[in-house]
Amino acid sequence: MALLNQKDRDALTEMGKSLTQDVDVTLYTQRTSPLAVPGVIPCETCEAAEQLVNELGELIPKVKPNVLDLVESGEQAAKAGVDRVPTFVMGGAAGGRVRFLGFPGGYEAASFVQSVFEAGGATEELPQEVHDQLAAIAKPVELKVFVTPT
Repeated sequence: MALLNQKDRDALTEMGKSLTQDVDVTLYTQRTSPLAVPGVIPCETCEAAEQLVNELGELIPKVKPNVLDLVESGEQAAKAGVDRVPTFVMGGAAGGRVRFLGFPGGYEAASFVQSVFEAGGATEELPQEVHDQLAAIAKPVELKVFVTPT
């Protein structure tokens, strides 16, 4: 059964035509296990996260899903700074700097989808004044945005 309803699927397919470049969306996940492993907390949203990223890839040809197990791909995850599941890492114009931790459902869904589109080049041009202000920043800046429905 599809995670996205038909109305959303149609809208995403149409919106996907605005992407100008491929977007690798890497999902770090954790496979379910029939065994209870001490110290390992089961991931209740990993299957839904994998389904979501795969559905996006089916609907939008420029979205390239890549699903990796956090344990099996531990070295790659460490290089990407990923230590929790599920974590989505956006490629394309985002260059791995944009990531979502947890399942992007509910209110977070719009932010997640927008980040995929921006990483694929479907953006609005910023005014020159903003470009000038950004160019004046002399040292690296790390920006974290937390989304919550409250």
